[in-house]
Amino acid sequence: MNASRKLSFDDLPRDCWAEIDRAQLIRNFRILRDVAGTPVLAVVKANGYGHGLVHAAQAFLQAGACYLGVATLSEAMILRDAGITAPVLIICGLLPHDMIAAARQGIEFFVWRKEHVDALRQSADPVSPTRVHLKINTGMGRLGCWPNEAAAIAAELRDIKGVELTGLATHFASAYNPTLPDTNRQIELFNQAIASLAAVGIRPKIIHAANSSGALCYPNGRYDMVRIGISLYGVPGDMIPLPDGVATALTWKARMISTNILPKGHGVSYSSEYVMPEEGRVGVLPVGYADGFQRVPKNVNTVLVEGQERKVLGRMCMDQCLIDLGGFDDITGAEVVLIGKQGGKDLYVKDVAKRWGTNAHDLYCGISPRVPRRVV
Repeated sequence: MNASRKLSFDDLPRDCWAEIDRAQLIRNFRILRDVAGTPVLAVVKANGYGHGLVHAAQAFLQAGACYLGVATLSEAMILRDAGITAPVLIICGLLPHDMIAAARQGIEFFVWRKEHVDALRQSADPVSPTRVHLKINTGMGRLGCWPNEAAAIAAELRDIKGVELTGLATHFASAYNPTLPDTNRQIELFNQAIASLAAVGIRPKIIHAANSSGALCYPNGRYDMVRIGISLYGVPGDMIPLPDGVATALTWKARMISTNILPKGHGVSYSSEYVMPEEGRVGVLPVGYADGFQRVPKNVNTVLVEGQERKVLGRMCMDQCLIDLGGFDDITGAEVVLIGKQGGKDLYVKDVAKRWGTNAHDLYCGISPRVPRRVV
C-alpha cells in the first residue's frame, strides 16, 4: 500500500451509507442567496451538518458562497488540506494560541477580549496580515464584547500593524421565532455598536449578523453578508418555512445483510425485550447507535423496506439492528432507507428527529463519520 495515501471512510466499502445530492445543495444555496439578496457565508461546521465537510464546502463554493463557516480550527485545516483556498471563518471561539495558529494559515476568526488583542499584538506579521472579525454580544450571552466596548477594541486592533479588522458580527438568539421582540432589540444594539465604530472612523469591510432564520425573516439584519447553516441543507425552522425548491439533500441507506425466520416466543436482540408474537421473518441491517441510528425506546425507530415502513425490533445494537419483515421473502441485499424517501413513503428528517426527542441538526450531525458520504 502507498504509505502517502490517505484512507477515508467515504472511499471505503460499507453496506450503510448516506447519499448526498450535490445538485440539491447547490439549488438550495442559490435560492436562499436570491431571497437574502446579499453575499452568503455557507456554514459547513459539524461535518457539513452531517453531509460531509469537504463535500458540502465544494458544493456551496460552486454555487457562489463568498465564505465558509466552521466551528473549529481543525475543520478549517481540513478544508485547507483539501485544497480549498476560499475565505474561511471560524465562527466559534478560539484561545489565543489557536488564533495564532489560524492566522498562520490565513484562516479568519472572532476576537472580543483584551487577551485576544494582546496575542495579536505580539504575533502579527505586517507582511501577511491577520484578518479578524470583532464579535459583539447583543443578546446571545455566549461570545462577544459588550456593544459599548466595541469601538475601543476596534481602535486597538486598527493600531496593530499586520492586523486587519475585516468583520464586525453578532449572533441572533431567537430569530427562529419572529413573534418574539428579541431579534429587533439585538439589531438595535448592533446598530449602536456599528455607529460607535463609525464615530472613530472605523467601518469593517463585512458587517454580518443573520443566521438562517435571520436571513429569511429580518431584511434589516442582513447587512453585508448572511451566515446560513441548516437551511442550506433543506431543513426549515419550526415557525419559518423555506422558499419553494429548497429541500433535503441527504438520504441514509443500508443493505439487508441477512434475514431469518424466528419462531413464536423467540427473543429479539439484547435482553429479549421484544419477543416474537408469532413466527415471522426478521432482517438484520448493518447500522447501529455507533453510526448515529439512535438507541431510543423500543418500537420508535422505523425504516423503509421496498416502500413499506417497518419497525425496528428490540434493542438497537452498536453496529446492527433487527427489522420486522413479516410477509416478505428472503430479501438479503435489499436497499433500505433510514432517512429519506423510498417509493411513496418519506421518513422526513424532522419527523424522525421528533421521535428521538431532538431536532434535525442533532440527527444529521450525529451520523457517524464511519458512515460513508457518497455524492450523487
